[in-house]
Amino acid sequence: MENPIPATVLKYFWGDNTQNLSLLDNKKYIVQTLLEKGDTPDIKWLFSEVGEPQIKALLPDLKLSVKSANFWKIFFEAKT
Repeated sequence: MENPIPATVLKYFWGDNTQNLSLLDNKKYIVQTLLEKGDTPDIKWLFSEVGEPQIKALLPDLKLSVKSANFWKIFFEAKT
């Protein structure tokens, strides 16, 4: 069984039915939302649950603002 999404993370999904929100079923949406809006503890949770390689692989397909997309591109480039 997958770990539940913490309440601190669910605050970003106020317009969604959070009872049906699952990291397994909604991974891309959750990653996209947290990379765009998440704070440090929420990003740490995301990286611990999804893993850096998967997040990096999803990055080209995410709909992020130019500012966020550039930040995460630089973030991952600095780690290589």
